[in-house]
Amino acid sequence: MALNVRPRKFGPVFAIFDGGDVIQYAYRDVARASAHPPTQTPVDTLLASLASCILKSVQWAAEQHGAALQPFSVKVEGVKASDDPSRVGSIEVTVLGRLVADEALIAPIVAQAKSICTVSNTLNCPVTVTTEVAANA
Repeated sequence: MALNVRPRKFGPVFAIFDGGDVIQYAYRDVARASAHPPTQTPVDTLLASLASCILKSVQWAAEQHGAALQPFSVKVEGVKASDDPSRVGSIEVTVLGRLVADEALIAPIVAQAKSICTVSNTLNCPVTVTTEVAANA
């Protein structure tokens, strides 16, 4: 009989841009955001670092495109590798929100942000970045 083991998941961790200068962070529940990244586990802190790096990279990319940013958040989830050594096997990043008024600029801004994010470029696991725009955004 084979065991069906589900991989351990980390997060989600959120970095939230509300138009101000301070990044807000949330662990699992965006309603409980604070100015401090989560410290439940070292992996959650790592995910918060990636979330804030993507958020800042989106800010820089939007500025280079001459686009004003709207409030948005970055959601990051990790999955533990199924083999040794113990590590994060993959990370999914979702940029949530419309970002800018011109919808045609969203994909290029996010792609540029991924390419310039020092944290994602440093990690030794696949990091996928997608966008999700709410229907009422």
